[in-house]
Amino acid sequence: MKLNKLYIFKIVSVGLLATSLSCSDDYLIDQKYDGLTSDIVYSDPTTAQATVTSIYDALQMDIVEGNMKGMLYPNTYSTLDFYNIGSDTFFNTYEVPTDFDGLNQLWIKMYSGIVSANNAIPNIQNMIEAGTIEEELGNRLIGESYALRGIYFSILASNFGGVPLVTGITTTSEESLYTPRSTQEETFQQVVSDLEAAVELLPWSYTSDNVGRVTRGAAEAYLGNAYMWLGDYNSAIAAYESLDGHYTLEPDYLNIHDYDNRNGMESIFEIQMFSASGAANWGGNDDNMNFFQWFTMPLEIQTYGGYTVPTAQFFNSFEAGDVRRDATLIGPDMEHPDSDINISDYPMVQSNYGGINTCGTAAAPWNPEGRSGYYLLKFWRNPLVDASQGNIYSDQNLILLRYAEVLLSLAEAHYRVGNTATAESYLMQVRNRAGLTTLPTGDLLDGILEEYRHELGGEFSTWWLLRRSGDHENYIYDHFGITIPAGKDIMPIPQQQMDANPNLVQNPNY
Repeated sequence: MKLNKLYIFKIVSVGLLATSLSCSDDYLIDQKYDGLTSDIVYSDPTTAQATVTSIYDALQMDIVEGNMKGMLYPNTYSTLDFYNIGSDTFFNTYEVPTDFDGLNQLWIKMYSGIVSANNAIPNIQNMIEAGTIEEELGNRLIGESYALRGIYFSILASNFGGVPLVTGITTTSEESLYTPRSTQEETFQQVVSDLEAAVELLPWSYTSDNVGRVTRGAAEAYLGNAYMWLGDYNSAIAAYESLDGHYTLEPDYLNIHDYDNRNGMESIFEIQMFSASGAANWGGNDDNMNFFQWFTMPLEIQTYGGYTVPTAQFFNSFEAGDVRRDATLIGPDMEHPDSDINISDYPMVQSNYGGINTCGTAAAPWNPEGRSGYYLLKFWRNPLVDASQGNIYSDQNLILLRYAEVLLSLAEAHYRVGNTATAESYLMQVRNRAGLTTLPTGDLLDGILEEYRHELGGEFSTWWLLRRSGDHENYIYDHFGITIPAGKDIMPIPQQQMDANPNLVQNPNY
């Protein structure tokens, strides 16, 4: 989102923005700041708009713990197409510990956004009724608040199943402090309610100074996802098909994650980064950068990092002629496909490898310390990132949802209701862009799951889509011969939250 940095700040007051759910017993108690009240904040359209902008800050969290370890890790490592060679190897055995801080940070930040939305919705409605904000702007801000709350509940439910449905203005009452979990179905029903409200209020697009805010298209797409989780496939089809004419596939798959292609034609919702590449010291960034690139680049280029590793099996799983492989993964004897990145330009490659322009060679692959020799390219698109030169952070945006995923979900939804020909048509739109001209062989649902894998591998939704399908356990066994331990296909409720709220019940077998 191209949001004015002047307005990115948090306003916390009695009855306005509550502190986030955390590991102490006061995790929903408002903190009072002298001189700042909801009456002041919601008396002026500028400050009201700033409070809604602050809801987006839940996505610009500590990128290490929240976005990476809370969202990306489950969607890469749980598929077994990637593995971790650092300290978080437990994802690949489905034994994620309950005290894993990445999940706790995700929980905290999602609820901080939810609580902010809870307070914005009724207060801005009051402004509209009082005539202190134009109805069009006020309704849009309410729509953004509903949409973001729905998206945050969706992220939580995709990871944890059912979660506490805190939807009213936060108070210090015991009810709000100790809300029990709702079921996964109830949580996605809340997502549907929020997003249905949002689509009535949001525009399809914004002027250039507001690009990146949640649109009606994003609300419709996430609404379709919620209906899929609930098994209401006809409603999912209606939500997804409303996007037709508003989004289109990038003609060249490589361009989707291009460093300069922010908020492109295929992007539906993405996390916006504002700062240029930053310092190399751990924690030396602000919350508007990420180090996903540093986490996926070869060690031979940058002295340290490269902890997320694709498997050779994933590399070899792409069909012949599938252009997505070389835009997703790089291995020995392969040049980087992005013309902005020349491997030979990195000083360590010049010093230690004679300035070769490939990611190692077949004779001498870059696979130290248990790495496979293959590397993920989707985040390796910023030529400035080079830890050997003191730079591990990037301002590349992070795409959470794009149109290709919607088309594949449409294929699955039509398959579920028996519209095989239509399902195949949507599937082929994605395959054609990948350079493939025939339907996959075998069962159509299996083919759709494979397309999720190859289209979205290394991004933010693959495991959630597999789990949503209900066929994820068979998928893992068929592909890898591994049986997921009972109950471990879903993330544990963070222990810090269990300690804070005695009414929470842990997921089975944790």
